[in-house]
Amino acid sequence: MELARLYPGWVTSVVATPQGWVQTRRATPLLWALRRGILHNGYLFDLFGTDYPAAPVRTQLTWVVTSYTRAIRWYVQAWGDHPTSVGVWPAAAWFEREAWEMLGVTFAGHPDLRRLLTDYGFVGYPLRKDFPVGGYLELRYSEKHKRVTARAVATVQEFRSFDFVSPWQN
Repeated sequence: MELARLYPGWVTSVVATPQGWVQTRRATPLLWALRRGILHNGYLFDLFGTDYPAAPVRTQLTWVVTSYTRAIRWYVQAWGDHPTSVGVWPAAAWFEREAWEMLGVTFAGHPDLRRLLTDYGFVGYPLRKDFPVGGYLELRYSEKHKRVTARAVATVQEFRSFDFVSPWQN
């Protein structure tokens, strides 16, 4: 493919379909090249991460870039932490903040990494596979203290036996 020939040190694999898939080691320079060349000033549609706890580098990032004028959509995939792509697309700031907060991916050079969806005292990364479903803290309003109180979540469940008999059948 043309991208693999033009950027042999960056691109590890290319699948050309109506939607192109690119595996890369250096995402930001490749995103610049796509924006200026193939996409003809396309835009960043989405940026998301996928958690693989058993992998040596646990997070795979995917940038979805699109061009309406050329009817092209590319998926650029890379593993681990990367430099920010805010310089390529300013809209990446929001997506990168979300990936940082939810998955723990850091973007070097990001202008404003702060929380969007969780509290400032929040511990952990909610979209990682090892994050407990119930979280670490439980917030409740206490009538006794007349305020919201926090306590550790207890995940104890007593043993239950199921007879698998439907209550709607005789």
